[in-house]
Amino acid sequence: MMTPQDVLQTGTQRSIAPRGHPYSPKVDGTRVPRDERRRAQHNEVERRRRDKINNWIVQLSKIIPDCNADNSKTGASKGGILSKACDYVRELRQSNQRLQETFKEAERLQMDNDLLRQQVPGPAPSA
Repeated sequence: MMTPQDVLQTGTQRSIAPRGHPYSPKVDGTRVPRDERRRAQHNEVERRRRDKINNWIVQLSKIIPDCNADNSKTGASKGGILSKACDYVRELRQSNQRLQETFKEAERLQMDNDLLRQQVPGPAPSA
């Protein structure tokens, strides 16, 4: 096994490979037109992304009960709308779960009712 001194030999140094393209910082701080176009394009893409998110939040505010953005002059906050949307989805899930359980119980009662009807003798044949 090697000792720490063998591993960390100070006499030999590893060489680092040179960069393929040397880094050239902007000296005067001006941007070339290509960089300006890329920045403008990025800003436009980001603006469209924000607009889509804002539009979906407005749509949520319209379909969530008690969350209409027109309630005040400034409207509800995005965070408030999202919070109410999450609460509403939780309520819907709980309600759906209760309805499913009620439906299963109704099915069981219907089956029990059918079995009991089969056990009850029918009316006697008339002569």
